[in-house]
Amino acid sequence: MSLVLLAGGAVPLHARAQTTATTGSLQQNIANLGALDYSVRMHAARLIRRRPGSDAVPALVEAVRRDPNEFVRYRALVLLTAFNDPGTPGLMRDMMRDRNDRVREVVYKWLERHPDPQVAPFLVGLLQTEQAEFVRPALVGALAALGTETVQRPMIAETTRGMDFFRSAVIESLGRHRAAYALDAVVDASRIEGPIQDDAVLALGRIGGPRAAAAVSELAAATPGATLMVHAARCLFGEDCSQHRAALVTIAESADAGANQVRAAVDALSAVAQSRSEPAVAALIDLAARRDSVRERVAAALAGVALRQPDWIVAWMNGTDATTRDSAVALVKDGFDRLEEDFAEEQFFAAVRANYWRADEGSTMRVLAETLIQRLEF
Repeated sequence: MSLVLLAGGAVPLHARAQTTATTGSLQQNIANLGALDYSVRMHAARLIRRRPGSDAVPALVEAVRRDPNEFVRYRALVLLTAFNDPGTPGLMRDMMRDRNDRVREVVYKWLERHPDPQVAPFLVGLLQTEQAEFVRPALVGALAALGTETVQRPMIAETTRGMDFFRSAVIESLGRHRAAYALDAVVDASRIEGPIQDDAVLALGRIGGPRAAAAVSELAAATPGATLMVHAARCLFGEDCSQHRAALVTIAESADAGANQVRAAVDALSAVAQSRSEPAVAALIDLAARRDSVRERVAAALAGVALRQPDWIVAWMNGTDATTRDSAVALVKDGFDRLEEDFAEEQFFAAVRANYWRADEGSTMRVLAETLIQRLEF
């Protein structure tokens, strides 16, 4: 019989409705999303996830729109995104100018995963007003995901505008979405020695193509971090990837490397792994096993891969050996605890849940999905 962790233990999935009836009302659980005690908040979220969508969705929407507790509104919206409700796009459009910074962040992150060209003009307009430092990167991510003519010129302009933190977010988003239209702007950024250079070099690797490869080859000066990102970029170009991967591992496990070098090397390996590179994932796991001092950094890096490529990493875990799979699950759990990426983690849970229901009873995928749900406390 298939089991999934609920309150205090495992119960059959088909019995979840009966179980939730005895563990507090839906309204009480929603209110508990704002509890000061972390364990109470997480317990409430687990119970809400297991409610039928016909019950949970209307209550969550009401909380998002009207709950007096701003943190409850935020957490309710995060949970709502995993229910795949057809009314969610309309709600997200309504929340684009919400007063709550966290709510806006979730809206923009959701729009990045569900691009809607109709909202492009509104998002471009918001570039002029959105200044929250953790919200603006989510906004530029939503714009980069569109890639339409409406957003291209504004996004190129953003590569040279504002603080380095904001510019880096723009360049990173352009790279992740392989925005070839912004190649010249990213090349220009890669020539400026400083903190933005690391992101620009990696973005060139992600955008790819002969011009990007030539720009990386022609770098006359580079920060130590950017030098390591060159290895990642060349690997993404398909140039002797095993050699560049080995160079990054050597730096990451070197006792002589400084903290910044180690961080950059692990981040570069993570970027390669996010391109669905099984050898890069294996290298990260091996690195954590060999050098305990970098384990926390590797855990965050591998968690980043899981958040960017949830279906792929779950399929990879399902196909690897038990020892490697256990190590990967442990690292992802530790990484999730460090990253605190509520929205992305919720999408990972949705992917795991979907894999669970697609898999046959008793299959290795079902067992893996159950393990992930229990170990990650979803």
